[in-house]
Amino acid sequence: SLFQIMTLESWSMGIVRPVMETHPLAWAFFVPFIMVTTFAVVNLLVGLIVNSMQDAHSEEETTRTDAYRDEVLLRLDAIERRIGDLSRGDQSGD
Repeated sequence: SLFQIMTLESWSMGIVRPVMETHPLAWAFFVPFIMVTTFAVVNLLVGLIVNSMQDAHSEEETTRTDAYRDEVLLRLDAIERRIGDLSRGDQSGD
C-alpha cells in the first residue's frame, strides 16, 4: 500500500479515500509521506544522472590524457632519434 501511494498509482481511490472516510486526519500522514518519498525518488534520479555524467566526463578525460601522453612520447622518440643522429654525426667528424 505504501509503495502504491509512493508511486501515486491509483492511490486516491484505492487507499486514501477509504481511509479518510474513517480517519479524517489521515491526510496528516499521507501528505508528508508523499512529499518525502517523492523527494527521495527525485534525489535518486538526480544522483543517477550526475553519476552517469561524471563517468562520461572521467572517460573523456582519460581519453584526452592518453592521447596527450602518446603525442608526448612520439615527440620524445623523435628528439632522441635526432640527438642520436647528431651524436653520430659528431663522431664521424672526429
